[in-house]
Amino acid sequence: MRIGSLADAAGTTPRTVRHYHRLGLLAEPRRLSNGYREYSIDDVVRLMRIRWLADCGMPLSEIATVLGGAPADEDDVVADLRALLTGIESQQKVLARKHTRLSALLDDAVEQRRLSALPHTVADVLTAAIDAAADADREALTRERDLLEVMAISGTVPASFFETVTATLLDDDRRRRYLGLLHRFSALDGRDPDEVEADIDSLAVDVVSMLDLDSLPSTPPAAGDTPGTSALSIDDIVPDPAQRAVIVRASARLLRREATRSEGAQ
Repeated sequence: MRIGSLADAAGTTPRTVRHYHRLGLLAEPRRLSNGYREYSIDDVVRLMRIRWLADCGMPLSEIATVLGGAPADEDDVVADLRALLTGIESQQKVLARKHTRLSALLDDAVEQRRLSALPHTVADVLTAAIDAAADADREALTRERDLLEVMAISGTVPASFFETVTATLLDDDRRRRYLGLLHRFSALDGRDPDEVEADIDSLAVDVVSMLDLDSLPSTPPAAGDTPGTSALSIDDIVPDPAQRAVIVRASARLLRREATRSEGAQ
């Protein structure tokens, strides 16, 4: 049997067979007087075993151990197979998340919705608010939507936070307060934090007073808890020092308030 017939029998190519020869996975057969290699049924069986293990996800280096001349350590083989299964299960979880996200994006595209990482409800409410807003409010809301989308992609806030934003925008009185806070927040851009210390502290207090604490967890999710979580920090998300100080102080106040409530409930 020539190399082409051997490769066809195992569903591979002569180039792959030669690669296995170089790796020592498949011994080179004897050459006939005419210089051609002559493969036997034993070579077919071994090649098919190699291909089967490779298709199962086993690295070629480990296949060499499993099919090697010396008996492999059974504990090592079991450990290697378990590690391979763990890796595949992790990949399956990643693929499942991608499938869910792509399916949602496809639905949005079919429905001619704006593609966004934000939950549908908050995305729709923000879009409606932007479309109906005056010019000054529209710019502030658009920037807020961009910031919220970055937060959604980075996984730095829980889903319940977006529910709070949605409820705020749907309520006329709270929406007016929300827009007022956005204007005050935007006005801090480029300002020296020391010069606007009073404004930063006042805004942080007002942000906390507007938020519904019961809808928020006591601590934000840690990196890695949310699918797709990135390594973005608050410095990356809110680069302006004065604006960042508002977010940091508001978060600290929320945590202190929640801790006080928890202590009181005990």
